[in-house]
Amino acid sequence: MRYNAESYSSLKNNTQYYKGINGENPPVRILTPQNHRKRVVIIFPGASPTGENHPKMLMLGQVLARSGFKVYIPRIPPLKNLDITIINVQWFTYFYKWIINSERVNPQQILMAGISYGGGLMLRMLQEINGRIPSPKSIMTFGTYSDVQSLLQYFLTGNLSVNGKQIHIPPNEWGLVVLFQNYLKNLKTNWDSSELQKAIQLTIEDNNNECEIQIAKLPNFQKDIFNSIISGKATPEVKKLAQAIFKNEEKSLKKLSPKHWSKEISGKVFILHGAHDSMVPFTESVQLAEYLQNSELSISYLYEHKEFFSNGGVIFKFGELLKLLQFYSKLFYHYEN
Repeated sequence: MRYNAESYSSLKNNTQYYKGINGENPPVRILTPQNHRKRVVIIFPGASPTGENHPKMLMLGQVLARSGFKVYIPRIPPLKNLDITIINVQWFTYFYKWIINSERVNPQQILMAGISYGGGLMLRMLQEINGRIPSPKSIMTFGTYSDVQSLLQYFLTGNLSVNGKQIHIPPNEWGLVVLFQNYLKNLKTNWDSSELQKAIQLTIEDNNNECEIQIAKLPNFQKDIFNSIISGKATPEVKKLAQAIFKNEEKSLKKLSPKHWSKEISGKVFILHGAHDSMVPFTESVQLAEYLQNSELSISYLYEHKEFFSNGGVIFKFGELLKLLQFYSKLFYHYEN
């Protein structure tokens, strides 16, 4: 809460490159304090065009480095392009092998954290490498999901069921963009969706001029679909397309969803989620804690993806801060002992 980027100037901030898929060598940001006592944190990012340079990722990295950790924030190329498919798990594995073999880091010195969509992918990696590669000492997810299909359903309506009560949290508009950018190309329709896909891709690239030209080429009904997707407000036609995508991608979505395989993860997982998160609803983490063998869950009403949030006064804030302190004390006690 007292974060000021200028106060972290003493940290060593450099970039290295790790060996990835097909000989690619993506960068990894490394933040090193003067004395890290062999403590290491890996922060796996979510789906974001800013990747390892996301300002909040760097903020988290700097705070952890100030606390005595050497922090690694790798670029995961598909996630940087908003590709949320299973290919990311291979990239996570390649990086984890690199940090163990090339950086000579003992897994028992690693605290591994997965942010947003990267959290579920990180868990899938841990499930796949179980018994082949040593697991990290401590594992944490922040704002991640349990079931991709229920997450994508949330993007369509913003409706959640909490203790039998229906609540509405307007979903982040990027949710529908990610859904259609990844899966529209695999859906058979009675019309050509390739030009619509180009318009969505140009939006992701923030290429406004080219995007406007591309949109002008679209038939009116595709313009309506595009505007619905970009605004994050699903029309009946967009909902119909989304339901067809869910059916078409059923097998691939199960592979990505911890709901179906997380019981195979034996290590303790610390789960933190903001109650007002509009990209991944907190109900996903509640479900994730139920499916894992061993977990520590905290739902915070103070902290979300982008900023601090409070709907109460000083006493409310103080209580929420105590919850966070208790959660982190358990996490670091697990790591140190």
